[in-house]
This record gives sequence, structure tokens and C-alpha cells, in this order.
Amino acid sequence: MGKKQTNIEKKNYYIPLEITPETIITEEYRNSEVHWSKIGCRKVRTILIPATKEQYYEFMRPLWREDKRQQRHGADEISADKAQNDYELEVPDDFNLEEEVVKEELLAALRHELAALQDIDRTILLMIADGSSEAATGKAVGLSQKAVNKRKHKLYALLKEHLKDFR
Repeated sequence: MGKKQTNIEKKNYYIPLEITPETIITEEYRNSEVHWSKIGCRKVRTILIPATKEQYYEFMRPLWREDKRQQRHGADEISADKAQNDYELEVPDDFNLEEEVVKEELLAALRHELAALQDIDRTILLMIADGSSEAATGKAVGLSQKAVNKRKHKLYALLKEHLKDFR
């Protein structure tokens, strides 16, 4: 009988690099796919940089430690704040519950509409919201500045139409 061959797949490791307007990206990674990743306790837009197992663990250990620390101590801080706030509930004089409920409903509807958009449209809106120019946005998504401008205005009109009930 022959020996069974086992296919041991080598695990790939990637370090998430947060994308901000200040992030400098080399040509090698300029067209990389953008992902939403959790860095620490924050969800951020990232590209994934290939790394060795050792590099990955060296990069991630401090983040894991901080996350664990916040899980341990954050719960204590929150419960202490909650215990204190249970006795002192201060509501500002200008608080309007109806406005807050409508605002939360609008945000939920906006999130739903944004989730229904194509990836390129979401990327355009995110980059414009982050302060990128239309030309820079066009480079990132492979369109001209004019095409980004037209698409942006169509997206604004579409969102305005779908969210007209909240005006």
C-alpha cells in the first residue's frame, strides 16, 4: 500500500495597513484591494501586506495585548460609570427624544442604502468623505475626474431620493 500524501497548505500571513489620506502607498500596492479590518478596537479601511509568520506576530501582539487590556479593564470602567450614572441621570434641557429617534432611523436607512451600492460607488463616496479630491479618487478607482464628478452627483441624487422621507 502506498503512503497517503498529505497536502499541508502553507498559511499566508498579512499585516493590515490602515488607509488614510496621509498613507503613502508604493506602486506595488497601489491597486491592492481595500478591506475593512479591525485594528485594535477600531474598524478601518486597510490593504493587506504579505508578511512572514514572525513579522505578523510581532506586529499583532501589541494590538492583541491592548485589545485584551480593554476587554478586561474596559468592562470594569463601564460598569463603574454605569453604577454612578444609575443614580444621576442628567438629561440636557434641549434634548428632544423624537429628533434622536428620527436621526437614528435616518442613519440606519443611510447605512442600508450605502450597503446596497456597488463597491466602486462606496469607494468614491468614502474617498470624497475622507477629503480626497475627485482626481485622486478617479485615479484610485480607474475613472477620470469628470466621471467621478458625474457619478458622485448621481449618487447624491439617488441617496436624496431614497431618503426623502427623512426631510
